[in-house]
Amino acid sequence: MLYLLLVLALGTLVYIGWRAVRSQVTRPKSRVIGPDDDPEFLWRLGNGDNKPR
Repeated sequence: MLYLLLVLALGTLVYIGWRAVRSQVTRPKSRVIGPDDDPEFLWRLGNGDNKPR
């Protein structure tokens, strides 16, 4: 009976570890904000104000 509980506990720990590793792999990467995501940049392009700051 003790071996059965030990195997059950070990299996549970392995399953929890496996799920934790898989959740880290499928996590979305951080998003990079580019110039086309900046409304002020697009406004300056549309209005001809392209002077460097």
